[in-house]
This record gives sequence, C-alpha cells and structure tokens, in this order.
Amino acid sequence: MKVTILGCGTSVGVPALGRAGWGRCDPAEPRNRRMRCALLVQTDETNILIDAGPDIREQLLPHQLSKIDALLITHTHSDHISGLDDLRAFYWPDQIKIPVYASAIHGADIQTRFPYLFEKKESSPSYFKPPMEMHQLEAGEKLSIGDIQIECFFQQHGKGFSHGFVFNDKCAYSTDVSHLEAAVLQRLHQIPLWVVETLRPETHEAHAHYEQTFDWLAQVQPGQAYLTHFGLEADYQTLLALCPDKTEPAYDGLQINL
Repeated sequence: MKVTILGCGTSVGVPALGRAGWGRCDPAEPRNRRMRCALLVQTDETNILIDAGPDIREQLLPHQLSKIDALLITHTHSDHISGLDDLRAFYWPDQIKIPVYASAIHGADIQTRFPYLFEKKESSPSYFKPPMEMHQLEAGEKLSIGDIQIECFFQQHGKGFSHGFVFNDKCAYSTDVSHLEAAVLQRLHQIPLWVVETLRPETHEAHAHYEQTFDWLAQVQPGQAYLTHFGLEADYQTLLALCPDKTEPAYDGLQINL
C-alpha cells in the first residue's frame, strides 16, 4: 500500500494570498510551500482519495490516475471539498459513478452545495450525467473498497466534527481535529503509520497544536508519524527540530510505502 500526501497546508495554503504571505515559514525551504490537505491511498488495484479541496486538480495530475474507486470526506469545510467538480473527468471514460462516502450531515451539505453532481435536474443540459453517488458512512463503521479495508472514527473539530480513517490496519489519517476520545487513541495504539494534524505552536479552538499532537503521539506510539495541516506559523525546519522520535513534518508529494 502506498500513501501520498497530496497537500498538507491550512485552509488558505502556504503561502497565503495578500499580506499574510509566508507567515513564519521560511520561503527558501521548499517543503514550506503547501497546498490544501488531501491524501491518496493506493494499492496495485485500488485508488482511494480523501478530500478534494481547491488544489485537487494540480495535486492529482502528476499521478496520472485512470480512476478513483472512492472519495472519502473528512468534513465539508471548503478547503476539503471545493474541488469536487474537477473529479467529473474520472466519470467520463467508462460512465462509472464515483462513490462518495461522508457522514449524514456532511453528505447532505455536499448535495446542497453540489446538487448537479448527484442528481440530474430538468434544467440540466441533455448531455450531462451526474458523475457521483453519495454513500453514508458513520464513525465506527467499516467498509471495503477493492482490496482496501477502511474503518471510520469520530474526531471533534471545534464546534463540529470530522472523520478519521484507518486503512488496512496499517495507516491512520487524522486531520482537522481538536480532540480525540481515549477509545480512539487506544484503537490507534502502535499503528504502523499515523498522519496527524498539528496546526501551529499556539492553541486553536478547532485544530490540534504542537504540544497536543505530541501528547497524542506519546499515547499512540505509532511506528512512524507524519504531521499535517500546517498553518502559516509552522516552519518545516523549526518544527522538525521539535519533533519526537519517529515523527516528521509531512510535505506535499511525500510518499510512504507500507
């Protein structure tokens, strides 16, 4: 199984537009240039995409994928779903609808914001066919997509929530998370790979910060951890110097083979 960090940046990316720019990140360090968060999990048979933000086209082009077997949604903030329309092109060759998996509330939100991707309206052009189908997936549920087994778990995300995922009991993904229940930390104990958020050194209402993530890592003790969803305050080299053993900041394009 191969895991690719398509993007590891905060909601505005790094650098951000306007005067915010690079923030405290060194522009001379190429690993500080970050697109919005997305993950690609692959085997020889199966391609699973997690989230599709505004950078998804540029993120996927280098991988020359011929298909997406499923799209998993962590939550519906714009930096995680606003690129959904770009995925229509995967439907065209074989007319096989792309399965989208999300919680009930997030799925309803997506269908409200992108109704044409799931249902054809009378006003739609005659040639247009909806390229996606929605599937409900809740925390605690498991499913199989091709040869990849997926387990979904709950993550507090400020006043809302997101979903985390475990793939083939080898890799867990936790982004946009402010609190994890003890049962989740126990479930992830000694997982071979954990890709987990740490936004910045300072606390944040909706995102984990350095000290919080490091505490989770001490409890979970993964074989290897890569940190993700970095804010403008998260300079690569500065964070690397703070990381505990078996932990590194991720960067766009990083590939991990399991």
